[in-house]
Amino acid sequence: MPASRRSIALVLVAVVLTAGCLGGTPSTGTDSATPTQTPTATEMPGTPTPTPDPTPGETSSGEWTTTEQASEQPDADKAIHVENRWNHSVEIRISVVREATNETVYEETETFEPGADRDVYNLEEASPEGIESFRITATARNSTESVTIETNACYGNAYVEITEDGELYPYYAIC
Repeated sequence: MPASRRSIALVLVAVVLTAGCLGGTPSTGTDSATPTQTPTATEMPGTPTPTPDPTPGETSSGEWTTTEQASEQPDADKAIHVENRWNHSVEIRISVVREATNETVYEETETFEPGADRDVYNLEEASPEGIESFRITATARNSTESVTIETNACYGNAYVEITEDGELYPYYAIC
C-alpha cells in the first residue's frame, strides 16, 4: 500500500474509532440539536422541595426582621449631640420642633469652643406619645441646616457637627 493511501486509511480508522466521542445526538435532518433537559431538584426522587425566599422584611418563619420590628417600637431616648471639630469657637443656634404640632420643644444659642463634644438635649424631655417626628435645625456661620428624626427604635441620635473645615453638618444615625 502506498504511503498516501496508508495515511488516508489511518485517518479513516481514527475517525471511525472516535466517532462515538465526537457526536452526541443522532441527526434528525435539521441543523439544530435538541437539548436534553436535566431534571430539577424537585423532579429527582428523594430530593426535598426547596423553600422560596421570604418576602423582604420577613424571616422564613413569617416573623418580621429586627429592623422592621425596631421601626415600629417607640424609643424617645434620642440625644441631640453637638461637636465642634473646627479650631475656632462657633456660635450655634439649635431648635427642635415637634412636626405634628409645629411646637418648638427646645431652642438655644450657645458658643461652642474648639473640641466641644456634648449632648444638648434629649427628645425624652419632649414627652412624645408613641412614635413622633422631630426636626432639628442648626444655624452657624451664616448657614442653616436641618434633619428630621423619629422616636422609634430604628433611629439613633442626631448630631450637629462643625467639621474641621468649619462647615455645619447635621446628621443622624439609623438602623
